[in-house]
Amino acid sequence: ADRLEQAVEKVLADGVRTADLLGEEGVTPVSTSEMGDAIIAALNASL
Repeated sequence: ADRLEQAVEKVLADGVRTADLLGEEGVTPVSTSEMGDAIIAALNASL
């Protein structure tokens, strides 16, 4: 669970956002699938 939280935090820190999480102008939202892929990639990178 800790690794998952860290992966989500890294993805968000990298500026990846779905449309419902946008808050910054100039950020292009990604799809839910793309967000999931980014989180999985961050999880795999932490192994």
